[in-house]
Amino acid sequence: MSIFKVFKSKNESIKDAHTDQNVMNWVKKNKKHLNVVSIPYNNSLTFLEIILELIRENKKVLYITNQDIKDISLLKKIRTITSFRSYCYFRGNYTNLEDKLLIITNYDSAYLIKDNFYCVIYDDISCYSEYESKDIRGLVYKIKAEKYIVASIEPILEEGDVIEVTRKTNNIPIIEPRIITTKIDTNKEIPYMIYDYMKWFVKSRRKVILYAPDNQKADKIYNQILYLREDIRTSIIRYNESNINIIKKRLMMRDEPIIIVIDNMNTFHMEVNNLDIIVYFADDERYDYKKLTYICGKVGMKEGFSNSEVIFLGNNLTLDMEKAKSITRNFNKIAWEKGLINI
Repeated sequence: MSIFKVFKSKNESIKDAHTDQNVMNWVKKNKKHLNVVSIPYNNSLTFLEIILELIRENKKVLYITNQDIKDISLLKKIRTITSFRSYCYFRGNYTNLEDKLLIITNYDSAYLIKDNFYCVIYDDISCYSEYESKDIRGLVYKIKAEKYIVASIEPILEEGDVIEVTRKTNNIPIIEPRIITTKIDTNKEIPYMIYDYMKWFVKSRRKVILYAPDNQKADKIYNQILYLREDIRTSIIRYNESNINIIKKRLMMRDEPIIIVIDNMNTFHMEVNNLDIIVYFADDERYDYKKLTYICGKVGMKEGFSNSEVIFLGNNLTLDMEKAKSITRNFNKIAWEKGLINI
């Protein structure tokens, strides 16, 4: 019995999976290591058709992602377009694990796995994680498999091929950050240029997120902007768990400007049109290039976005700020050369 429900056509299932043909071709070759370099938050469905093809051949696959289980689009798709059910989300319990062809897990739980696999896929693209390249390599090489695929914003595996997958669900570029340095103590006051930007954002009826590296700095920013509420003339909200539903509703309101101050980039993740981001204290050591690049990826996640800005604000220009800008620029260069975006 086929593991698949009936599709209208085979092409439809492949299209839905956003499969990159270069990756599919690599899987069929006698090669062991592959780096898939892609933009932040690119769709995990890139791997769906590959996983299903391996499952058809009765080959065991381990898929590692740090997304919450409810957010794993690949898993949702398997449930809806196939009748395949020989999979599990592994949390550390070995019950019936040997009988599963597809095991989905996260970084921490993957360290507990002792099974052998045909293919290990580590997805560092679908969501942001604080794991560094060396951490990911250490985990992946610990697991026994015939093939290893790691998807990230840069090559992670020190050997093997590199395939660049730049496509998103829309044909727009990832935002290259605008870097603004100032001698002003941003703990105490707002630089005039940032004040002008915020007034322009509000006048254009846009949504604005201000990121800070910690709770204390976020409170200072919030109080500074609150003092200027009459000049800026829009709602200013300090993010916390108690007002998340209010924030979500306000963000979904069309042509309704709002400014939100947040101290943790992982506490907020949703698709919003007309979104701009200002990263305060972008020269803080807690903002490494990976985190800054993923913040850039939060803008333009929803189709129909246009003219958005990501601003890195700091007293000094850091190597991490420059590298994040270089990474985003390179993604756009590759996508433009492939004819995937219009810049």
